This record gives sequence, C-alpha cells and structure tokens, in this order.
Amino acid sequence: MPADSCSPGPAGGPVPVARIPLESPFQEPGTAVTLLRPCGPVRRIVLVLPVEKHNGTKYGSALEEISRLPASLRDGTLFAAPTFSASPWLVNHSSRADQQQEDHFTQVVVPTVLATLGDEQPRPPVDLLGYSKGGFAALNLIARHPGVFTAASVWDPSLLSDRPPHPQLVELAGNAARLDEYDVRANLRRHAEPLRGARRIALGGIGTLEADWTAGRQLLQRLDIPHRAYRDAPAEHRWSAAWLGPAVRHLLALESRLHPGPNAREG
Repeated sequence: MPADSCSPGPAGGPVPVARIPLESPFQEPGTAVTLLRPCGPVRRIVLVLPVEKHNGTKYGSALEEISRLPASLRDGTLFAAPTFSASPWLVNHSSRADQQQEDHFTQVVVPTVLATLGDEQPRPPVDLLGYSKGGFAALNLIARHPGVFTAASVWDPSLLSDRPPHPQLVELAGNAARLDEYDVRANLRRHAEPLRGARRIALGGIGTLEADWTAGRQLLQRLDIPHRAYRDAPAEHRWSAAWLGPAVRHLLALESRLHPGPNAREG
C-alpha cells in the first residue's frame, strides 16, 4: 500500500486496502494478508484473526466491518487480516508440513506486516483481535508468545468451557498430543506467569458462547491474570461493528493503561 493510502471514515466510500500474496512453507499455496492502513503514522498493528479458510465471507468481512467503526477507533492502527489454507484455529499439525498455522502466522504473516512499515519508525505494538475460533487462537497466541504480542481483545471466544474439541480442531491437530498442546485453558495455566505483570487481555461477550465467556472469566480470575471482562456487546456471532467497536475500544484501553502490579486486575 502506498504511504499516502489510508482508510476513510465510515461514510467515505470504498475502503482502500492492500492484498499481499504470501509464499509460505507452512501453508498450501494461495495465502495472503490484507492491510487496512490508517491516515497518518502507524502507532499499532492489530492482527485480525479469521474464522474461515481462504477468503470466506459466510460470516461477513472483518475489514469491511472495521472500516465502519468511528475514525477515533481506527486512528493510528494498521489492521491486518491474514488467510489460511484450512480452517484457521492457528495450530500446527502434528505431521503435515503445509498445515503449520501457528508457524505461518508468527514466522510469515507478522514479519511481512512489520516489513510494510519500513525502517523509518520503531516497531509498534502488535495486538490480536478475534472472535469464536479467532478468539481461541488469540488467547493461545498471547499465552504462547507473550514477547511478540502486546495485547489480545477477544469476543465470544470458543472452547473456554468444558466442551468437546471441535472436529475441525481435532483434524487440524493431527493427534492427541498436539491437540493437548493447543488446549487454550491449559495454555493459560501453563503460561500464566508472563501474563500476570500487566493487563493484556480483554474478554468480551455475549453473543452465542456465553458459557465460554463465563468459564474464561472464572479461569483468568483463578489464575490471577489481569484482564478486562465486559458483557456490553451483544451481537450476532459473525463479523459485526456492533461487537468490534467495544472490542477495539477495550484493546486501546489495554494499550494505554498497561502497567504491572496488583492494581492491574479485571475491570
């Protein structure tokens, strides 16, 4: 995307985006990342985690809904939406080299997005935004890579309650050991300590997965992981500005108030 391209206001017509094809050893051919760039300097990157493979739009378009948000919620933010060749739970398959979703994301997508900024500015914070399986993935990623990602804002996240794993997730993991490696509740327990220093997670609801929201809030409380928990964004379980607005607002609040200590607790 040219340096002077930027996302317009909600009534500003079509949103200018840049689609960058990716050559990745970790996915089947054809993946890409699409960027929605702000007007002015990039102060943060928000990686928008998909819920469908390829460019599926059964559940709407993340970037189209984000473009409808007030300019104040998009100011300074480079939104980046990657694609995956299989259902994007962001797990590494136990044996298939072309289904290493976590490696594709951390080793190809993130460096590619950062490279678009050039060398003219320091590395900005890199945040995560998602719902449903994208919320599952965001919580796993910030737990497993706390030094890479600054904050995660999730809405109606999946598999935080005591439910059987989704068949897609079982298939993508490949075997029981790999499936256990990506158990989001287990990862929050395993990696709780790096997440206790500051409030870095916003847990939003409620759409369809109320039991997951409740279980996730209770787990974070038990683990003493600072977080923001809110229920003021009821919406249909799909990409929608109705929940994206609060999710982005809480993400910006996390970023502006990150600090260690006992006062950084659930809000």
